[in-house]
Amino acid sequence: MSDSHGHEPAASHDELFDKSELAGFVADDQLAGRQICKMLSALFVYTLIAMSTAATWTYLATH
Repeated sequence: MSDSHGHEPAASHDELFDKSELAGFVADDQLAGRQICKMLSALFVYTLIAMSTAATWTYLATH
């Protein structure tokens, strides 16, 4: 099989984004990553507290 409908690259080799826009994208991605890590850490701590509370209550209720 031959690919008779191959995709030709665009004639111009201009960059889609300039360096300052790319730096902005990187900064935004890093900020989003930090916020996601904080959110996941908070949810993990909440889960530990909820699990400990439920385990303690169950232990005290059965003994």
